[in-house]
Amino acid sequence: GPSDQIVFPKGGPFDERRGYTRIPDFQDRLLAQGFKVTAQTRFSPELMRITASGIAPPYREPTVSGLTIRGADGSLLHDAKANARVFQSFEEIPELIVKTLLFIENRELGNPATPHTNPVVEWDRFTKAALLHAGNGLGLRLSQEGGSTLAIQLEKYRHSPSGRTGSTRDKLQQIAGASLKAYRDGPDTTGRRKEIILDYLNTMPLAAAPYYGELFGLGDGLFAWFQADLAGVSRALSLPATPREIRLRSFKQVLALLLATHYLVVDRSTLEMRVDNYTELLSKSGVIDRQFATDLNRTPLVFSPRAPLSPSLPFAQLKASNAIRTQLVGLLGVRDFYDLDRLDLEVATEIDPVLQAEVNRVFQQLGQREYVEKQGLIQDSLLSRGDPANVLYSLMLFEKTSQENLLRVQADSLDRPFDLNNGMKLELGSTAKLRTLTHYLELVALLYEELVPLSSENPLPSGENAADPITQWARRTLDSEPEIDLTSFLEKALDRTYSASPNEAFFTGGGSHTFRNFDSKDNNRVLSVREATRFSTNLVFIRLMRDLVRFHQGRLPYDAEAVLNQTDHPERRRLLEDSAEGESKDALLSAYRSIRNLPPDELVERLLAGKAKSPRNLAILFFAWHGGSEAELRNWIERHIGPITSEELQRLSRAFSNPRLNISDYGYLLGLHPLRVWCAGEMIREPEISWNELWSRSTEARRVSSTWLFQTRNRKAQDLRLRIRIEQEAFARMTPYWRRLGFPFQQLVPSLATAIGSSSDRPAALAELMGIIANDGVRRPTFTLRELRFGRDTPYHTVFETTPASGEQVIPADVARAVREVLAEVVEMG
Repeated sequence: GPSDQIVFPKGGPFDERRGYTRIPDFQDRLLAQGFKVTAQTRFSPELMRITASGIAPPYREPTVSGLTIRGADGSLLHDAKANARVFQSFEEIPELIVKTLLFIENRELGNPATPHTNPVVEWDRFTKAALLHAGNGLGLRLSQEGGSTLAIQLEKYRHSPSGRTGSTRDKLQQIAGASLKAYRDGPDTTGRRKEIILDYLNTMPLAAAPYYGELFGLGDGLFAWFQADLAGVSRALSLPATPREIRLRSFKQVLALLLATHYLVVDRSTLEMRVDNYTELLSKSGVIDRQFATDLNRTPLVFSPRAPLSPSLPFAQLKASNAIRTQLVGLLGVRDFYDLDRLDLEVATEIDPVLQAEVNRVFQQLGQREYVEKQGLIQDSLLSRGDPANVLYSLMLFEKTSQENLLRVQADSLDRPFDLNNGMKLELGSTAKLRTLTHYLELVALLYEELVPLSSENPLPSGENAADPITQWARRTLDSEPEIDLTSFLEKALDRTYSASPNEAFFTGGGSHTFRNFDSKDNNRVLSVREATRFSTNLVFIRLMRDLVRFHQGRLPYDAEAVLNQTDHPERRRLLEDSAEGESKDALLSAYRSIRNLPPDELVERLLAGKAKSPRNLAILFFAWHGGSEAELRNWIERHIGPITSEELQRLSRAFSNPRLNISDYGYLLGLHPLRVWCAGEMIREPEISWNELWSRSTEARRVSSTWLFQTRNRKAQDLRLRIRIEQEAFARMTPYWRRLGFPFQQLVPSLATAIGSSSDRPAALAELMGIIANDGVRRPTFTLRELRFGRDTPYHTVFETTPASGEQVIPADVARAVREVLAEVVEMG
């Protein structure tokens, strides 16, 4: 369970990079998403005191860390550490690299006075650095020398804020933390000295390379800056038989990285000077011989223009792991895959790796004509024409358990990063009809539950008085068969008929639309809802959706028909104001996005769209934006198009300086939306204005530009907007029903064409819908992740597991069974 005896680090590059600083935040997020803490480290009282004072815990820190994802059988699906370029042990490090590193950074580390000597502090070096620092503090101009040994440098760039020593307290914390690590295994520090060298060479910061990212350790540096392999460089410096030129090039690259500090990015010429200087010093000290040093100075230091790309598997084979990583990014709130892959995190999933690989193999084969022919798929209604390689396949496979659905396979055949199952937005006519059918039967069941108790007490009101056809039918049916059960009631609902004729225009989605059937043979038919589902008949579902919209309109908090028919209805003004506000926001936002960041002259050109040389248009803009005298008008026009006669100037001034003209009038004169003209004027005056500030200033301009809509003579324009608004609010009422059944978007497109796909869908969302239908209307929780384990073998070890959750009955079981029966008919006869 969760621990109350644990202290997480507050900062430090490695603690941040590996996610230790963020575990409390991750914990809050994961608990809110239904996870629980099943294991977490308990600190001893001593460790609590040490870490509370800012000292890093004395544990053997992992050389490399990163995200690993495992399948249900424990095999790896993703390993961010797979390409780690590190020395696995001290014995792998060539002796020449060790001697060079110690000569440059920490000469006493390899020659301790006794086995018990603290490797953290070289007292003579530390004292000299402290005196020089104090002297500079007194105003003396002395050279600065660092007193940090390799052990202290490790603490600094791993755990100090921003990897720097910002104060005396920071330095003392570094010394204490490094000393505790030095004596972690006892008084003999011999083994720890080797660890310090190994850890430093594997983790020293080496800036960041384009197309690669952060670089830590000699292996990363050789790969990114020189396209050299750590193992190859090690062999070159260890084997006497290595050709001399390869040995020289390898050593020079290593020496450059050991001396790099910030020079790799900003000043390579200075870096090369340092390499030459240290070559001389290494020669004098006997680390390298004189001839080797001479040849080394003649060897060019050639940097790679860019880091090479690491080899990777085809994208089609990574769909499951990438989908899991995408889920983790959202769960944990990290920025992207780059940050996620650097977390010290192990994830156990429900994916079946063997089955996943088999599906990928079949998908690959389905692109081959020979395989497709062998499977008997080259025939009518299947793959009868075209290239099979151009067909894309996707699959999500869930295993149904007693409580949840476990994701076993997520695959598609697109060899790109894009995820067809979760990322694609498809207009799918037949599956939109499935959602429409399910919603229709859900409302029928709702009416049954509402009306049956009423019919047992009193006769139901006449069906003809209901506000919508579905309610009218329900009342008539229950009036004639008051003892009918829900299953039979749903069957009768499926037998309701609609015309399939395309010879009707429908007002929807803001205008008049007509629709076509997939099969013209249906045009003169009248079909039941059941038959229309079986044959995917568009016009039946357009008319069914119209009835669904009328159902929801009838349950709006106002009388939609009265609003349209009565000009003095109290809701009419509110709805018109809402419509005007929405139109104003759209117009203003469009103008803001299209002209922001433009210089004034270019803004005028963009606004007037090729008519910026017209004195008339320039005069209109002048008075719309500024107003002013004729002299100011002359300056404005002549700045844009040159000289203008006094007569024309006077004429323009008389025509357009009328104080009764408002922004709406000026927009009309220019043939532009008034808010576009107003927005451009504000941005001329204040180019950096934010959207929020612009919107807050626009109240009066919005009111003026919308005044026309509320005039009595514009009844037709009012009714048009009201019909659009009422339809939008009906679809807004419908949306939660669809969302409960897995619809993946925040809103439905307010159009009858939603019944045939205009609101789009996603394969993953359709899989969820099918799960609901298959589970008798219960939306079972879907699990992909089983366990998240942060910081294994560290003081911050924390384990999260998913918690069992009960399913939710989102539609009645009778509705789900009725839909299943219709779907079976689609398969058998459709």
